[in-house]
Amino acid sequence: MSLRIISGRSGTGKTTFMQHEIVHTLQQNPLGDPLFYIVPDQMSFSSEYDLAAGAGLDGLIRAQVTTFKRLAWRVLQETGGIAKEEISGFGYRMLIRSLLEDNKESFTLFNRAATKRGFTDQIEVLMKEFSRYCLDHATMANALNQLEAVQAPKTLLDKSADLMLMLDLMEQKLGTSYIDGEGYLTLLALKIKDSHLLEKTELYIDGFTSFTTRELEIIQALMKQVKRITIALPMETLADAQDEQSLFYQPANTCLRLIEMAQAEQVEIEEFVHQVEQKRFVSKELFHIEANFDQLPPAEIKTEGKLRITEAANKRAEIHVVARQIREMMQQKEIRYKEMAILHRDAESYEGLIETIFPQYEIPVFISQKKSMLHHPLIELSRTVLEIIRTGWKYEPMFRAIKTDLFFPLNASKSKWRERADRLENFVLSFGIYGDRWLDNRRWVYKKYRGLEFYSKVQTDEELSIQADLHAARDIVVQPLKILADTLAQSKTGLDLATAIFTFMESLQVYEKLQVLKKAEEESGQLLLASEHEQAWNEWVNVLDQFVLMFGEKEMTVEDAAKILDEGYDQLAFSRIPPTIDQITVANVDIARLTNIKAVFVIGVNDGVFPKRMDHEGLLSDTEREWFTQVGFELAPTSKMRLLDENYLIYKAFVTASDYLAVSYPIADSEGKALLPSMYIKKLQQMVTDVPLELAVMDPTDHADTAFELQSISHARTTLPYVVMQIRKALETGELPEVWQSVYHYYLEDPYWSNILKRVIKPLIHGNKTERLPQEITSALYGETMTSSVSRIERYYSCPFAHYAAYGLKLEERTEYRLEAPAIGDLFHAALKWIADETARLGLTWAELSREQCAGLAKQAVNQIVPVFVHQLLLSTNRYRYIQRKLEQIVASTLYALSKHSKVSTFVPIAIEAGFGPGEDLPALEIPLKQGRKMQLRGRIDRVDASNVNGNLFVRIVDYKSSRKGIDLNEVYYGLSLQMLTYLDVAIENADIWLQESAEPAGVLYVHMHNPFIKTQKEMNDAELQEEIYKSYKMNGLLLDNPEVVMEMDEQIEGFSKIIPVRMNKDGNLSKSASKVVEPEQMKLLQSFVRKRHEQAGNGMNAGDTRVYPYRIKDKMPCTYCAYRSVCQFDPQDASQPVRNLKVEQPDIVTEKIRKEMSTDEHS
Repeated sequence: MSLRIISGRSGTGKTTFMQHEIVHTLQQNPLGDPLFYIVPDQMSFSSEYDLAAGAGLDGLIRAQVTTFKRLAWRVLQETGGIAKEEISGFGYRMLIRSLLEDNKESFTLFNRAATKRGFTDQIEVLMKEFSRYCLDHATMANALNQLEAVQAPKTLLDKSADLMLMLDLMEQKLGTSYIDGEGYLTLLALKIKDSHLLEKTELYIDGFTSFTTRELEIIQALMKQVKRITIALPMETLADAQDEQSLFYQPANTCLRLIEMAQAEQVEIEEFVHQVEQKRFVSKELFHIEANFDQLPPAEIKTEGKLRITEAANKRAEIHVVARQIREMMQQKEIRYKEMAILHRDAESYEGLIETIFPQYEIPVFISQKKSMLHHPLIELSRTVLEIIRTGWKYEPMFRAIKTDLFFPLNASKSKWRERADRLENFVLSFGIYGDRWLDNRRWVYKKYRGLEFYSKVQTDEELSIQADLHAARDIVVQPLKILADTLAQSKTGLDLATAIFTFMESLQVYEKLQVLKKAEEESGQLLLASEHEQAWNEWVNVLDQFVLMFGEKEMTVEDAAKILDEGYDQLAFSRIPPTIDQITVANVDIARLTNIKAVFVIGVNDGVFPKRMDHEGLLSDTEREWFTQVGFELAPTSKMRLLDENYLIYKAFVTASDYLAVSYPIADSEGKALLPSMYIKKLQQMVTDVPLELAVMDPTDHADTAFELQSISHARTTLPYVVMQIRKALETGELPEVWQSVYHYYLEDPYWSNILKRVIKPLIHGNKTERLPQEITSALYGETMTSSVSRIERYYSCPFAHYAAYGLKLEERTEYRLEAPAIGDLFHAALKWIADETARLGLTWAELSREQCAGLAKQAVNQIVPVFVHQLLLSTNRYRYIQRKLEQIVASTLYALSKHSKVSTFVPIAIEAGFGPGEDLPALEIPLKQGRKMQLRGRIDRVDASNVNGNLFVRIVDYKSSRKGIDLNEVYYGLSLQMLTYLDVAIENADIWLQESAEPAGVLYVHMHNPFIKTQKEMNDAELQEEIYKSYKMNGLLLDNPEVVMEMDEQIEGFSKIIPVRMNKDGNLSKSASKVVEPEQMKLLQSFVRKRHEQAGNGMNAGDTRVYPYRIKDKMPCTYCAYRSVCQFDPQDASQPVRNLKVEQPDIVTEKIRKEMSTDEHS
C-alpha cells in the first residue's frame, strides 16, 4: 500500500506518463492484476480512446477507465449493495419537490419559499453538496449545536434547522431501500474494505485539481486497500498551498491533504514524480504563455503567428470569423477537426450561433453541453395535458399540446392536419371556446360573423364544409383528453395517475409516431436528431417509473402530481454521442477536459466572463459558509475561493492546445450594448508582443484591411449574405467594388447558386414595389361591374396596396373573441335602429321621450341584440356583462340627447339604416368607368332627416360614431373622407323615390355616442351639470350656409348653437369664421367632386394599381394601424419609400382647389 504523486505544470506530460506506464504494464502482462484509471466524467471517453489507441493491443481486459461512480458500481457488484432501487437525477428532484410541498408548514424559514418552483433547484444543489461533503442529518444536528454555541446569527440557525429537517426527511424517504446518485459514493467508502478485487489493484487518478470530502473519504479507504495509488496533480511545489494567490493553490492544498491522510493511515508515500520538461507545446508562444502566466511582470516574446486576438463587432461576427479561421487552418495546415476545440463560458449565447453558422461552412461540430428535453413534443405534450385538465381547458395549453402533432393520426398527412389545427385555433380564438365549451356542441356551429347587418341563421355550404373540418380536428383532440380527464378524476394514488397518463399516450400511439419521426430524421442524415426521439421516450418512461417508485401508493391530486412530474421533466436532457470522430468539440471552460488538442479557440473573452462575475452565492451565503468552517464543518468553496480558482481555469483554457491559440471577444451584445474585453486580453498582449488586433465585422467593406474582405470570401453559402450587402450598397451608391463584381459573376455562372442569388436579391432590386395587375386579373378579381363601398374607396386612397390586400387578395387578420371598436359601433347603430322601429310601432316621436323611457328603450334594444352580437360575447363573462350595462348607458344618454335635439328642430328622421345598392330599398350609386365598365356603390345610411323650409324640402345626413369626428375638407379633397358627402348625394339623388319630390342638401352631421365626462373647476348644481352634458352631444359636420335652414335645425339658436356647429350673428347671418358651413353652390360642387373621386378610384382599381403608396398628413399615416404592414414591408423611417405627402390647407383654399379642378375637367 503506497501513495505516489505525479506533479508538474500543464503540458509537462503527467497524463502521458500515467498512460504510458499503464500501456507498458499491459504489454508486459495483458492478463495480470486489475488496473483502474479514474478520471472525471468529461474525460472518460477520450481517456479510454487514448489508452486503446496507445496500447496497440486487441483489448483492455486488465485496465479499466472509470469514474468514481462507475468504480462504486463495480465494487458494490462484488460486495453487495447494488440491489437497492436507484433514484435517478429526475427522481431525486421529484422527491425534493414532494417533501417541500408536504412539509412546508414545518419549516421555519423556508415555509413561504417551499412551494416556489426555483427553490427546488436550490435545495437540490445544497443536498448534493451536503452528500459530497459528508454532511448528513446527524452531522448537521451537531453543526447546529456548535453554531448555537458560538452565537451564530438567528437567520443562519433557522436556515440550518430547516436544512437539518430536509436532510432528515430525505434520509427517512430513501431509507435502506433506495439510493440516489451521490449515495453510491457513500456506500463505496464503506464497502472498499470488503473488496478482494481492490486488494490486487493498482489505481491511477487523473484530471482532478481538488476532491470533495466524500471523494477524499473514498481515496483514504482506497489507500488502505489497493497495492498502490497514483494521483496526478497540476502543481509545482507544496509551497503553493501556503499562498491563496498562487496559480496552483488548490491542487497544492489537495496534495497536502492527501499526504496527511496517507500519514494518518500509515501508508507509504513514494517519492514525488515531478515533471518539469514541457512535452506538449510545439508553438513557442504557447510555451511562453504557460511558463509566464503566473509571473509578475511576465517576460516578453515576439509573436510568430501562433496567437491570434480578434475583436468582433458582435457575437455573430465573432463566430463567423472563427469559422473562417478554422477553414483556413484546414486548407493550409496538417490538422484535423478532432484536434481543434472551441471553449466558451456562455452556452446560451454561443452554442445556438455555432449550431447555425458552422454547418454553413461545412464544419462538423460536436457540442458537449447536454440539451434539455423540455421542448421535445413528447415532454411538451406530457406537461400540457395535465395543465389542460388543471386549468379548465384553457387556450394556451390546449394549443401547445395540439402543436406537438402527436394528436394527429399515425401516418396521416401532417400538412393537412396542421391546416385543420390552424383553422381550429382560428375558430377557438374567434368564438371564445374554453372550458366546458370544448364539449358543448351548441358552441361548435361555424358561422362567420360579418356584423349585425348581415346576421343570418342559415349557414352557407362553405361554412358547413369548414364546420365539418373543425369537428374532425376537435374530436381527435377532445375525445382522448376527455377520457384522460375522467380517468384522472377517479384516480387516487400516484400509481393511478401515472397509469392514466401512460394509457393516454398509448391511445395516441405516441411511441409509434416517434418512431416515424426517428426514421424520417435518419433518412435525411440527421442522426443526432433521430436519436433524440428514442431517448425522449425512454427518459419519459423512466420519469413515470421513478414517480411510481416513490409515490405509487401515496394519495395525491392531479395538481400535486403535475408539480412533481414537472420537476422531473426539468431535469431531462439528451445524451449527445458524437456521430463521427473527426469533428470540432465545443465545451464550457469550467468543465472541459481535453487531450491531444492542437488548436483552441477561446471565444467571448469579455470582462465579467473571464474571470466570471460571482453574482449568486446560493442558498448559503459566503458569510454563512464561513460560520460552518469556523465550527469545523467543511462545505463547497465560497465565491471568494471560486474567484481565486478563476485564474487557474483561464490558464487551463489558454494552455490546452499545443500549436495554436485564438482568443476573441465581442464589443457589443445582441441588443447593441457595449461589452469590454477581459483583462486577460491585455495580459496575453504583454506576454506575446506585436500580436495584431484583428477586427471582425458583419460587413467586410466596413473593415479598413482589405485582407479581411478577402477572408470573408471563403464559401459560397457563407459569402452569399456579404454579396447581398454589397449589392444593397451598390444600389444606393451606383458602384460595386471590383472584388465583389468578381464574386457576383461567380454566382451568376453557377446554375445552382445563380437561382439562389436571384431569389435573394429580388427584394433588393424591386423593394416593396408591386406590379400593376393585368386587365384579365382585375376583371377576375373585381368583375366587369364592380360593387364597392365608400369605405373601400377611402381604403384605396389611403394606400392602393392596402385596398388590394383587403379586396383583391382578401387577406384578413385573425379575429379574436374580444370587443373591438367597429363592433361597438355596429351595436350602437343596431340599437338606435331597433329603438326607431319600436317608437314607430308605439306611435311615439323621439321628441316625446322622457329620460326614463330612453333608459328603458336602450336596455330593451341592447338585450335584443346581445344574443346575436359577436357570438354572444357580452354574455360570456361578468366583465362583459358589466360592459353591456355601460353600453346601455351610452345608448340611453345619447338617445335622451337626441330626444332633446328633436324638441328644438323641425328636421325629423325619414329613414333609419337606409340601405342602397343591389338588393336594397334604394338603388346603387352608379359611377361610369373607363372601357365601358362601371362601379356600383352600396352602403347603409345611419339616419336621413328632412324638413320643409319655405316650401322646399331639405335633407341632412346624420351618422353615429363612437369617437368624436368632423368633416375635414382636406381629407375630402384627398379621398380619405368621402362617406358623408356620398350618402348625402345618394339621399338627394333618390329623393323622388322615397319622398316623391326633389330635395336640397342641408348638410351632414356626426353624433358622438359616449358617456360624457365633464371637467370643471367649480361646483355645479344638477341643472348646470345637465346643461354641460347636453352640450357634449353637440353635433359636428358641415352644413348649408342658409340661416333659414339652420334655424329649422335649432329653433333656439342664439349666438353659438348648443346642438350644431354654427354661430348666428345678431344680424341673422351665420358667422363664417365660427360656423362649419358652405355655400349652396359649394355643396353641390362637393357632391360632384366626390363622384369624381369615386370614378378615379374605380379606374385605378381596374387598372391594377397595387402600389405601396400610403399618405402622410402631418404625423398621421394609415400604416400605424394597418393590418397589412407585415405584408408590404413598408418602413416609414426609410426615406426611399414612396409616400403621398399631403398638404393641409384652409377650407376656403381647399374649396377653391376643388372648384378649379372641376372646372378644368368640364373644360376638357
